Amino acid sequence: MEWNDATLLALEVDAVYGLVPGTADRPAIVTDKPVQAVWAWTPRARLLALGPAVSGLVGPGTALDDPAQPYVPEEAPRALTRLAEALDPTGRRTTVDGGPTFVFPRPLPAPPPAPLPLLVSDAAGRRAARQLDRPGNWEPDEWAELISGTAGAWAMAVDGAAPVSICHTPEANATAAEAGAWTRADFRGRGLAPAVVAAWARRAARHKDVLFYSTSVANHASRSVARTLGLTPLGWLWTLR
Repeated sequence: MEWNDATLLALEVDAVYGLVPGTADRPAIVTDKPVQAVWAWTPRARLLALGPAVSGLVGPGTALDDPAQPYVPEEAPRALTRLAEALDPTGRRTTVDGGPTFVFPRPLPAPPPAPLPLLVSDAAGRRAARQLDRPGNWEPDEWAELISGTAGAWAMAVDGAAPVSICHTPEANATAAEAGAWTRADFRGRGLAPAVVAAWARRAARHKDVLFYSTSVANHASRSVARTLGLTPLGWLWTLR
């Protein structure tokens, strides 16, 4: 199935933040309370959604978009920066952050060779994961939810009993899933992240029609994973917090 940019942006924003579509008089709303606004755009589409606390401050028919601003990947949208200034003139309590977002192509990229054994969230992988040491950056309840598979698809590279690189499903809706990747500091640079992300995608694609991968502007290692796997650039996702 072919998805246009506007649909893809709405799918990703909904998967990550929860999206209530806008109307002719009201902008779209994201249900993630800590987020004050989300701006997603590509060269062909743009989407602005306000957080619950902000939406009530915007009157009906208020124009927030700046259609004259062309898409520039690393340039914060003026609509978001103006909103930030209106909410916090001092600039001390709000931040505007952004990064690129990608779509996994179909057919999925061939998984690169993995330098360590991989587990995925099938029945055998879930059984094996119960014998692994929990990484210190995962809380016990979060880890239990992950390895049980109830939080969505996952893949991990293991060194003995230690998971050292994980790709999981931090956010999803009925149609789409977002990849979340982590590699232990002493195992970075060994090609583990592309292998586990590709393995995750093959597992997640069994139940989701669209898979997304997004990162921050400063995370060059994560952006390198997207290039290595040949993911399709979609656009840029910005948040005001």
